[in-house]
Amino acid sequence: MKPRGMKLLIKVFLAFLLTSLLIVGGLALLGHSLSPEKSLSPVIENNAVNYFQSLGAKIQNEDDIRRIYKDLQLHVRREGFEQLADSQGLPSFATTEKMDKDFSNKLSLGKTNGFYFAEVKGVTPRTVWFISYDEIPRAWLFPFLWVASFIFFIMAISFLTIRWMMSPIKVVVEGVNKISEGNLKYRIKTNHRGEFGLIADSFNNMADGLEKMIVAKEQLLRDVSHELRSPLTRVGVAVDLLADEKMKASIKDDLSKMEELIHQILESYRLKEGAKSLKKSNVNLSELISNVASDYEESMKVHLNLPEEASLHMDAMQMERVLRNLIENSMKYAKPSEPNELTISLQKDCDHWVLKLKDQGIGISEKDLTHIFEPFYRADTARSPGKSGFGLGLAIARAVIEAHEGTITVTSKMNVGSEFTIRLPK
Repeated sequence: MKPRGMKLLIKVFLAFLLTSLLIVGGLALLGHSLSPEKSLSPVIENNAVNYFQSLGAKIQNEDDIRRIYKDLQLHVRREGFEQLADSQGLPSFATTEKMDKDFSNKLSLGKTNGFYFAEVKGVTPRTVWFISYDEIPRAWLFPFLWVASFIFFIMAISFLTIRWMMSPIKVVVEGVNKISEGNLKYRIKTNHRGEFGLIADSFNNMADGLEKMIVAKEQLLRDVSHELRSPLTRVGVAVDLLADEKMKASIKDDLSKMEELIHQILESYRLKEGAKSLKKSNVNLSELISNVASDYEESMKVHLNLPEEASLHMDAMQMERVLRNLIENSMKYAKPSEPNELTISLQKDCDHWVLKLKDQGIGISEKDLTHIFEPFYRADTARSPGKSGFGLGLAIARAVIEAHEGTITVTSKMNVGSEFTIRLPK
């Protein structure tokens, strides 16, 4: 699929080309209307007449006619030597008279039977000069080749110029994509001035404001989360003094959920620091996956397709967290009336290990697919009774994978299932 910027570039270039052709065509029509092609230029006419008369003066016999053809590739039909012209298959005088285009008062000009012809009018003995279509000298074609080359050169320069003029659009589109991917530190750099320079400056100002707003919001959420820990601890101590065991258990459960939410919020921000937040060591990913999957054997059927050895330098605890989150999501959103099955595969792909987890659950709607990795986002199906959560699990999973310089994506069909794909550099 072609990039949108390239499509726009082609459209603009074609519009430019069409406009140029219309202008050239309009000028040609205007020139034709002002100076219709009904007569030759006097200079060309006189030079041609003198040239043909000088050649005709050299003809005394058939050998002279053959010599002219040998030197100039010009055939000749001349009164007194018509038998030679007939043997060469040249059109007759009567034929050339019919095909005269009436461009000139001094010359008969036209084409017939595969020949171009010219004759000086009113000259005796009558002489018509012919040149075959196939015998036009190559040198006569060179001007057309030069014209074609020049036109192609102009088109190439025009295309490159338009491409250069439109290059800022590509830069702006790239900037928008970077910001939409969450890279709030990205700024447009361009040497263009004028309107595109203003667009770049406006974009950068927008990105500055957006980054400050998001950072301020995250800092507030982080600070609030930190501050909530102490009150929650005190509430937990106070709850232990309650006499009503049922109420105590209910409050303890709510406090546990709040503490887990705070922990996930703080962990998601810690992982935003990237690789610096990881505690890496050499890990056999196949073994890690097998160990994690074994904990869920009683709840679901897990099919494993793993190599014996898949050594990676990674944070084992964080990767285990990702795996558990994805497996538990598969369990949570399984079809109620069908056996819950999950297939986990790991294989090499060029410079990456590709980990896939494919379930047969209720699936994710198309409108939710682009948002499920966003913090606190929960799809409509997740809001149904019995499916609790804070909407941070997949956001943390993505943060972990990106901290390992990898990617995580998902494809899904409603009532068919979902497939999460993780790519990790070897």
